[in-house]
Amino acid sequence: MSGNYSLQHRSVVSKVVAILRTLRCGGSLTITEIAQSAGVPVSTAHRLVRELTSWQVLRRGLDGRYELFGDGSARRGRTGRPSEIREVAAPVVDDLSTITRSDIRLGVLDGRRIAYVEKTCGPTPLSEFSPAATLPAHATAMGQVLLAFSSPAVVRNVVMGGLDCYTPHTLTTIDRLSSVLRGVRLHQRAVVRGELMPDYASVAAPVFGHDGAIAAALEVHLDGAAEPDLVIAVLTLAARVVSRDLWCPPSVGANQPDGSGGDVGEVLRSAVNLRRSAHAVTTAAQRTAWSR
Repeated sequence: MSGNYSLQHRSVVSKVVAILRTLRCGGSLTITEIAQSAGVPVSTAHRLVRELTSWQVLRRGLDGRYELFGDGSARRGRTGRPSEIREVAAPVVDDLSTITRSDIRLGVLDGRRIAYVEKTCGPTPLSEFSPAATLPAHATAMGQVLLAFSSPAVVRNVVMGGLDCYTPHTLTTIDRLSSVLRGVRLHQRAVVRGELMPDYASVAAPVFGHDGAIAAALEVHLDGAAEPDLVIAVLTLAARVVSRDLWCPPSVGANQPDGSGGDVGEVLRSAVNLRRSAHAVTTAAQRTAWSR
């Protein structure tokens, strides 16, 4: 082959291989970044990337960046973006709020604090992430869940920032915090009562990425909840649905109006009804036993 072989005369296969290698090393990239790194014209990169995406070799993220469809590092990067977590979780959060008739928060770690979005009970949509919407990690249910499933280095970083006291119930020592986090890991949930505000109670459950790493925490306001056990059961199911959708986003079809792989609201309502039925059967059995 001639030494004057140029980029212009590279075969389609070699250009595709260059694009795939670029994404393998670079993770998530824009069309322009792919073209520059792979050494191909932007128009060529655009055409090949679109074709690879149609064959599900590549995946286009909500931010317009592309990544290898089956690459673990690319998927970890996706589930680490708060805006994408919010997008995936939004329909589940809406159903969870409707069924529990409670305010819902979705939180992610942001340094030593928790960045969160909130869905208040009613028609108001889920909020957007904002620099002003943060809470202390150690004094909130979603924060304790995120810390419980994070690395020791992350927990140390939060502790080094100081465990500020907000109420007499706030965890202000590393020993107390460590003990609570062990319980959270064991039970897969955190229940906080009066640690941030005297009159505020909430429960949170973990949302995981595909590799088992913590991605977010889903929290339900408990004050006034008529059946807290039911709320916890439905919250746990909702968090698992979000975890599933972060790992494998479902296709939106005619029978999947919310894009979550089925009617999430119906699934959650069925869980509530089953739980209530089981509770009613147990109560009836106990009454029968006591009457004998």
